[in-house]
This record gives sequence, structure tokens and C-alpha cells, in this order.
Amino acid sequence: MKKMISIFSVGLLILLLPVALVAEENGGTDKYSLWIGSHYTDFTDYTKSVGEYNLGENEWLPELGFNYMSQRDNSLYTLYGHYYDKNNVWGKINTRVGDKFTGVFQYRSLVKQQGQDLLVNAEAREWLDPNPGGKILTHEITDPDADYNTHRQEFTGKMSLLVSHKNNVRLMAAHRTILKSGTEQKIASTHCFSCHLTSKTAKVDNQTHQFETGVDATVKKFDVGYRFAYRIFENNAPDASAYWDPAKHPVHGGAAGEFTSRVVYQDATLPFDTYPKTEKTSHKMKLKGDLGKGYFAGTVNYSKAKNKFTNLATTAWTGAANYTMSINPKTRLIAKIYGARLRSDDPWIDLPTWRDGATDGNFMDFDYRRYSSQDRIEGRISAEVITRLTPQMKLAFLAGYTKIDRYDYPLLGEGTETNKLTAQAKMYYRKGLKYTAFLKYRFESISDPFVSGFGLFEAAGYQNPLLDPLVPTSNWVFYLQREALRYQSVTSQPTQVHKFEWRSTYRPSNKYYVMLGVKGKLDKNNDLDSLDVKHLSIQPHLNFNLMPDPAWVVTAGYSYNFDKSRVPLAVALFDG
Repeated sequence: MKKMISIFSVGLLILLLPVALVAEENGGTDKYSLWIGSHYTDFTDYTKSVGEYNLGENEWLPELGFNYMSQRDNSLYTLYGHYYDKNNVWGKINTRVGDKFTGVFQYRSLVKQQGQDLLVNAEAREWLDPNPGGKILTHEITDPDADYNTHRQEFTGKMSLLVSHKNNVRLMAAHRTILKSGTEQKIASTHCFSCHLTSKTAKVDNQTHQFETGVDATVKKFDVGYRFAYRIFENNAPDASAYWDPAKHPVHGGAAGEFTSRVVYQDATLPFDTYPKTEKTSHKMKLKGDLGKGYFAGTVNYSKAKNKFTNLATTAWTGAANYTMSINPKTRLIAKIYGARLRSDDPWIDLPTWRDGATDGNFMDFDYRRYSSQDRIEGRISAEVITRLTPQMKLAFLAGYTKIDRYDYPLLGEGTETNKLTAQAKMYYRKGLKYTAFLKYRFESISDPFVSGFGLFEAAGYQNPLLDPLVPTSNWVFYLQREALRYQSVTSQPTQVHKFEWRSTYRPSNKYYVMLGVKGKLDKNNDLDSLDVKHLSIQPHLNFNLMPDPAWVVTAGYSYNFDKSRVPLAVALFDG
């Protein structure tokens, strides 16, 4: 039985007193505060699962927090920081000089522990009546004592400078860097003739750099802006590699040319699961301001992301607009519209020619063009009406429609369309500061959600007439022919979704309050060929907060999560 991790953090107000100082001089104010404490972590059983963001040490660890604020007539400077352990650190600096300049700079560091997949769920052997035999799936753990963890560091900075009060022209610049280092598990999967999985330890040394610059201005009572962004990702760690076995028949070990000619690579050590080197550029225009009897806000964005190793790119056009207006003093309308067009390059897959150079002329070329399921045109529209029935109660009703057209998946010109209708109702209730309540119900109806292009299961018996050899002089049957036997549309998307949420807060005085609530979700899809997929989730929670005096705060809470699912399971082994 796996036990949960026990973590608690205490500020010892008697032995380790928080320190707060305030100094005022020359029309300015300086405030300092320091928090000193400790936390103890007790790991039991499988620490990687329950202590994902802890160092994994059974000991008392020091913890430190501090705040500093300096305020003058025309400027403000703040500094925040928190030290949890040597790899979990956070710091932030804010500065402002009147309306001329603002700057925000932040550093975040955390460590993530990762467990090892032991691959014990990937063991199987073909059954040859009356005993097992024939093909077998095996696995190899080359690093059984591996301790996987990654350290993530993030540096961000954003500055804004007012260059002209006329038209309120302001320049901005931002930067973000993410560094990730450590180790991770990678699993190589050999060809079907070998049915062998190999686990290896791989180094992680990723870098992401993003730069953004832009300008904002006011033109004829409208706020307009432009942003240009550039982002690059690259991996500096060596690629993981694995050995692929020679192509032989999995049972009798034969390696005839007719068999090996259908394999792209064999008997070689090659890199696998490599990281791409990508770069992305984007341009964004925005406009907002009063329009007619309401307020309008809209954006248009164009972006292009490219894999520098494969020279493949994806482009996206997106646009969104919101319009808010008052219908009467107690009711307002919020209308939203969104559109997107995504397009990915279609790579040409170059495969070896089957029986290349055969003297009988019976050879075949299996090269093909691969079309992406990302190619789509998407549109969304919604309208929400919010009305105040009484001074204490407010209601909101929303209706929306979404359409997705995947025009080239699974084949060119043979796309699919998904349509979704959404209805939602919300209720807010507040009786002063003593009692508040919130209630929401949301329903989604989805037709033709995204499904696998060629099915999941395969009809039994490969002597089916659909599997005649492609070449009259050969009796070889190819896996591509078996697609004709596949059936069962499979999707991770439901056709009906019900969501429910309720929470209430009771605050009889400023010294304590109680919060009680529950969330629920039910989604299902019974429109598939022969499957009935259903997911149910219920999450009740209770929170209590007590503040006997300004120096003490006691907080307690409890939450429970219940999940129940009915989903398909397919084991794809050996003959497919």
C-alpha cells in the first residue's frame, strides 16, 4: 500500500518571530518584513509519486521569506522573495516611476522528481495452442537504479516606457528564459520482428528564449497596439541512442530479402526520441475602446513555428473579438467571436522500394504524402446575458456554438467536421459579508468529435479476401493492407458533457469563516461503433479559517476526489 506524503510548514511565532519594520523619512516610506520558519517532509514508500516537487530528503529544512517596499512621491519599488530549499526559490522585483516607466523582473526555480516506468505492464507472448510460443514481447531496463529529476529555472522581465503624452504612446519590451537540466527516462521500441523495449537514462539540457517588443497608443478614443515576438527552443544534451536488431522472422529466424526489404533500418545504433530545434515568430494587433452603446476589444494574430531540423513549419491565423453592452440598468450582454486557421506542412515520406532491382519487375514504391490532423478551420461564437434580479442575487445565461473543419484528415479532401453546442447557467448570491453562494451548470453537446483516422481494432483472420497479395507472383501481405480490416472509431472526446459546481461561504464575523462546495463532471460518448465511454468525477471540499487576533491565523481544509471511468482498452501486439 502506498502512503501519502506528509508535509507541513510552520511559522514558529514564539521562537522564530516574523520581523516587520516601517521607516518614514523625507516624505517616503520603507517597509521591511522577514519570515523565518521550517518544514519537515516525511517520505514513505514511493516518494516519486507523492513528493513530486520535493528534494526527497527526510529532514527539517529551513524556509525563508522576505518583503521590502520603498515608496516616494513619484516612485515605488518592491522586492519579494521565498526560499523553500536549494532548488525551490522565488524572487520578484517591481519598480515604477510615475507614469513614465514600469518594470517587473522575476526568477523562479523548482525541481521535479520523476518515477521510472518499469515496463512490467508490457509483457506478452503469442499463444500457440495448446501452449504459449512463437512471438514474444520483451523489455530491458538498462538503468534499474536511476533517479530521474529535472531542475527548471525561469527568468522573466518586462519594461514599459512612456515616450509621449500625446496619443499616450508607450513602448514595451519583454524577455523570458527557461533553463531545464537533469535526467529523464527514454524508451526505445524496436521493430515488430524484434518486439523489444529498452529503457535508457538521457540527459536534459533544454533552453527556451523568448523576446517581445511592441508599441501602444491612443488613436481617436481607441487604444491600439502591436506586438512582435520571437521564441527559440533547443536542446544541448546529447541524443539518446539505441541498437535496432537485424531484421529476422520473429519465430523461425529467417531473413529473406522479401522480409528485410520492408524495413527502413536494421542492425544499427541510431538516435531516438530526439528534441527538435524550433523557432517561432508572431505578430499581434489589438484594438479596444467604446463603440456605439458598448465596449469593443479585438485582436488579430499571425504566427509561424518551424522545426529547424526537418524544415517543417506550421502557420496560424487567429482572431478574437468581445463586445459588451448594457441592455438596461440591471442587464448587460457579452458577445464573443473567435476564428482560427491552422496549416501544417505536409511532409513527403520516402520509403525503400520493395524488391528494389528485382529482375521479374515485381517491385513497388510505397512513398506517400502525410497530411496532418492539425490542419483545420475553427470558429466559435457565444453570447452571455447577466442580470441582477435583486440587490443580493445575480443570474447569468450563456449560449455558444463551435465548428471545427479538419479538411485534410485522414486523407486529402476527406476531412471531418465537429460541431459543439454549449449552454450554461450561473447564479451568484451575496448577503452582505455574512453569506455568499455560487451555483453553475454547464452542458455541451458535441457531434462528430475527432476520431482516429483508421480505427483501433482489427477483424480476425488475415485470410480475408481483402488481404490478397499486392503482386501476383508473391504471397507477401503488407501491414498497410490490414488497414482495410480495422474498425471501431475511437476518440478521447465525449459527445455529451455535464458540469456542476456549487460553493458557499459563511462568515458570521471577521474572525472566522467556513467554505463548503462540490464540483462534478459527467461526460460520455455512446455514438461509437461498439463502445460506450463514460467518465464521472465528483470533488467535494471543506475549508475553515480562524483569526482570533491579527497575529494568528489558523486554516484547515479537506477535499476528496472520486473518479470513475469506462474506457476502451486495446493491446496492439504481434500481428496488429
